[in-house]
Amino acid sequence: MKSIITVLVIILVGVSNTTIEDNHVHHNFMYGFDPHTGTRDMIIRNNTVHDHGAMGIICSLDCYNIIIEGNEVYKSTGSGIMFSRNMTNSVARNNYVHDESKCIFTSQSHRNEIYNNLVSDCNSGIRLFHDASENSIHNNTIANSKLGINIEDVGSENKINSNTIINPVERAVDIEDSGSNNGNIINDNKVVSFNKR
Repeated sequence: MKSIITVLVIILVGVSNTTIEDNHVHHNFMYGFDPHTGTRDMIIRNNTVHDHGAMGIICSLDCYNIIIEGNEVYKSTGSGIMFSRNMTNSVARNNYVHDESKCIFTSQSHRNEIYNNLVSDCNSGIRLFHDASENSIHNNTIANSKLGINIEDVGSENKINSNTIINPVERAVDIEDSGSNNGNIINDNKVVSFNKR
C-alpha cells in the first residue's frame, strides 16, 4: 500500500541508514524530498514525486552514499532530481523523469553515477554544472528535450558515454564552456532523430 503525502515536504538533516519508499508526494511549495547537510547511506526508491515549486528530489551539502532509484519525478519548477553542493559517491538509476526544466541536474558534486534513467520533455535532459567532476553519466535514454546533455563550467574527469538521445529539439550535446572541460570524456553517445511530418 502506498502512502499519500500531500502538503508536507520531507526535509531531513544528517540522517543515515534510512529508506524512503513507495510514497506519493506532490504540490509542495518548494521541495518533494530534501535530505540535506551530511545525510548519508539513504535509499529513495519507487516514489511518485511531482508538481513542486522548486525541486522534486534534491540532496544538498555534503550528502553521500545516496541511492535514488525507480522513482517517477515530473512537473516541478526547478529540477526533477538534483545532486547539489558536494554530493558524492551517490547514484541515480532507473528513474523516469519528465516535463522539467532540468530533468537530472548535478552541480558542485563529484564521483556520482547517473545511469539507466529515462528522461523526456525537459529543457536540459541531464545537466552538469559548476565544477562538477568525476561523474559517470551512461546508458540513459533522453527524449524530446531541448538540450539532451548540457555541460557548463564543469570540473574534470566526467565520463559521458553510451547514452541515447532521441529527437533533441536544439542540440544533443551542448557544451557552453569548453575551456573548463579538461579531462572530460564524451563518447559513444547515440543520437536518433525521427522526421516529424
